[in-house]
Amino acid sequence: MIGALPRNGRRRIPKAVGFRGMDRNCVLFLGLLCFLVFWSFWGERIEKTIYNQEFPGYNAYGDIGMKIVVSASSGGGPVVEVLAVSSSSPAARAGLIPGDRIMGIDGRMLSSTDMAWQILGNMKPGKTYQWTIHRNGRNQAIHILLNDRSRATGVLRDKAFKFGSLSTTKQVIITLLFFKLSLVLFYLLYNKVENRTLIVGLFALKFVLIGSFLGVYNPLDAFFAIKFNTLSLLLGMSIITVVLNEAGFFKRVAGRISVYAGGSALRLFISFCLITYFFSLLVNNLTTILVIVPITLKLAATLNFDPRPLIVGEVVSSNLGGASTMVGDFPNMLISSQAGIGFGQFIIFMMPICLILLGLMLLYFKVKVGLFHLPAIQKPRPPENLSSAETRVSRQAQRRGLFVLAHVVFLFIISSMISLNPAAVALLGGTSLFLFSGIKREKIIRGIGFNDIFFFIGLFVVVGGLEASGILNYISMALEISSLGQPWLLCLALMWSAAFLTAFLNAGPTAALFFPVAMGFALAPDHHIIWWALSLGIMAGSSATVFGATAGPVSVTLLEKFSAENRMDLPGGNTITFKQFAGTGVPLMLIFLSVSSVYVTFLCHYL
Repeated sequence: MIGALPRNGRRRIPKAVGFRGMDRNCVLFLGLLCFLVFWSFWGERIEKTIYNQEFPGYNAYGDIGMKIVVSASSGGGPVVEVLAVSSSSPAARAGLIPGDRIMGIDGRMLSSTDMAWQILGNMKPGKTYQWTIHRNGRNQAIHILLNDRSRATGVLRDKAFKFGSLSTTKQVIITLLFFKLSLVLFYLLYNKVENRTLIVGLFALKFVLIGSFLGVYNPLDAFFAIKFNTLSLLLGMSIITVVLNEAGFFKRVAGRISVYAGGSALRLFISFCLITYFFSLLVNNLTTILVIVPITLKLAATLNFDPRPLIVGEVVSSNLGGASTMVGDFPNMLISSQAGIGFGQFIIFMMPICLILLGLMLLYFKVKVGLFHLPAIQKPRPPENLSSAETRVSRQAQRRGLFVLAHVVFLFIISSMISLNPAAVALLGGTSLFLFSGIKREKIIRGIGFNDIFFFIGLFVVVGGLEASGILNYISMALEISSLGQPWLLCLALMWSAAFLTAFLNAGPTAALFFPVAMGFALAPDHHIIWWALSLGIMAGSSATVFGATAGPVSVTLLEKFSAENRMDLPGGNTITFKQFAGTGVPLMLIFLSVSSVYVTFLCHYL
């Protein structure tokens, strides 16, 4: 009989299946995922349509007199082609003709479409520029003298058009206002890390409202200031990481490492630093720390040793691992997705120097570990929960996660050869695991760092406002002046500046702030050396203080919570203070910067 009650008098309730019963985080996740997948394939086309990237030849400051189109080549680089040249224009007087391809300006080769627009938009009236063009199968140089006037007849993608058209007084007022807002924002971020998403979101709204009122930064500009490719990489790799973590893969590997270490404190330290480094090559730094530090704390409680040297070493190792690949940490994700640098280039240029720095870090800890002391471990026995039997579901999820990760990395490597968008590859890999890993989808969603994603969205909006105000142009000019016209000095100035700002702010804000600064350099050397310098500087600064990377405060929180629950009594308090971390981290930062300076200088002179 339909609708009849079972014998116990209760109506049968169908078991929830699929996505039923998920909270609002699920709706948020699915909406974000669908949007990012869509944008990975069609975002560039939409942006071109809105901003009319095929435009009569002008820039923010003067008329050039040509019509160009900027598109992406099959290899991922830009194609800047001249479509038409106006008579009696600077371009015509210089000998530019339709069909010419623009390869570089003032010795700076155009390595990405964003760089092409950045250079074109920052030309100044009355100045002569050397253009490298490709014509009839070979490159040649021509010189274009821009008209000493400001005239534009369309919409520029570069926000400096609006800013440059204002009076000097208004420019100063807008610059000072946005600069003051930025100082307040960075102060609050430094003092209230736990509320950083809310803080940066409120300031992003302020920047849009004030910018719209002043006519220099509207909501459409703010939307396109968001680096969606970077967010796609972050979300896709986060899903893969969460699946492997929920399946117990990281704990399994770390447990075997702890057994291998035996009774040697030095071997234990080196083993955990190495495993942290290798995890961070493909896994977000924060996730790596969230997995490794709890295992370290359990080992410390079981084997009776001070875990703080290991935690500091693990934070530094995660920074080094994150800097070695394009997906290991947010700064490299931003650089790779926006500057058009492939997975293989990061491996070639960044992994060797990071491995050298890792060896120096291990040697430094062996000789002098700051305020910490590593006693000999007497009981080479791992915690019991590390050797628990794996379930069938977890083993299946591990195999599927590693299978997808291997294919994603492979596609990263060949993406430039077959014109694949790495962001789309990461998203599709993450989506496949979300649907078919065997791990409950609610667990996967809970493990994704939505706060970090929205924090970076707000941060991109803020940095877009700073770019529109002209502040970042001033920073670029100051760094170029300090370099005395030498590209290698410019790279070193950027690297050291980024390191010290990261040490007292954080890696994420510094990367977002310095990226457009580096894009505006006219003296930047070839072979993406400016980006290697920026990445190395942020990595060094992240290792200097407990606030340099998000992994630092998270590690301290885990230590304090575990100590309270297990009644640990460590010398000097159950925490890692700013002074304690800096006592070890600042010398390491200086070592990293010194060695990296030699490396960057070598690249500038011999590539």
